[in-house]
Amino acid sequence: MRWFIIFLYLFLTACSGLPNPMRSEPYSHINFDEVKKNISAYKGMPFRWGGVIINITNEENTSQAQLLFYPLNRYGRPRVAREAKGRFAIARTKFLDPAIFKEGTEVTVTGILTKEVNQKIGKRVLILPQLDINHIHIWPKRQDHNDRFYPYPYYYYYPSRYYQHNYFHYAF
Repeated sequence: MRWFIIFLYLFLTACSGLPNPMRSEPYSHINFDEVKKNISAYKGMPFRWGGVIINITNEENTSQAQLLFYPLNRYGRPRVAREAKGRFAIARTKFLDPAIFKEGTEVTVTGILTKEVNQKIGKRVLILPQLDINHIHIWPKRQDHNDRFYPYPYYYYYPSRYYQHNYFHYAF
């Protein structure tokens, strides 16, 4: 019984998504839509947000990125299958390499809401909340695979086609 409990503990701790520094950091549970309505009221508050990188700009002393916001699942990963709630900006004094932080990469960030940024997109100017980030976590790409299994004599899935084993094809 003791080995089972040890195995269960190791198995469950291996399933956690975010790194320890991000999990232990306190953050506000305020809805992103509320923050967008009144950014100045939430300045100085810590947040944990996730999304998909839209673009990165590296300047001499800072790196800035714009992300498309998605709600987080229970592991802290952005739920990209859901509808995007808007955009937000992040800033960091360390260099964010565009080869690593590519457009379309899913990330989760923790940081302090410091200011609002005016971003011109086409002819429209959007006001985005900006986080000065403490930690950033890059999520691995999602793998598209099919793990369906149909027991004999039903359909089995092969990468190229469906195949049915027909064992009733005997002449009587």
